[in-house]
Amino acid sequence: MDTDSSPSEKTTKGGWADPRISFFLMISTFVIGGVGVALGFYGLANGGGPKALHYSILLTVGVPGLLSLLRHSVFHASDAARTGYEGEPFFMIELGFATGAVGLLAIFAFAGSWGPAAEVVISLAYALYLALALCLFSVRMKAKGLDGGKIMSMSMWLLVVVFMFYFAIAAAIAAHLSPF
Repeated sequence: MDTDSSPSEKTTKGGWADPRISFFLMISTFVIGGVGVALGFYGLANGGGPKALHYSILLTVGVPGLLSLLRHSVFHASDAARTGYEGEPFFMIELGFATGAVGLLAIFAFAGSWGPAAEVVISLAYALYLALALCLFSVRMKAKGLDGGKIMSMSMWLLVVVFMFYFAIAAAIAAHLSPF
């Protein structure tokens, strides 16, 4: 038994703190989100904005939201090691709960055919959250120093967010949702 380590040190040691777990989940999120964007363009070409959003919401919001829940909450020590986060682990866990909740709502909206209004609101909320988080992350990474991997990650993040906004606004306009 290790009596020299504090409880917080014990929770961040071992396999659960391996940043490769979080890295794999992050890459999976980008790949799945990219497939969602491709499906969105397919929907846009074959039915307009509402189809684009309906085809994309599952893979740009739903599944990535659940993967973020897993990454931030279950593997919070791994995600902290990957990102260099040194704060309270409950922040990461809470962040995971928030992304998971939005992801679950997106899955319900998709599977339950809740319609364009619900899908627009869910997508815009998640896209706005991700855009603001990207701004904070960018400021933090600029202060710590950017490298090619961080720039690539932030670029992928930005692309998915831009397309989420695009599909949601296109759906809102096509469905004549106010204020569009």
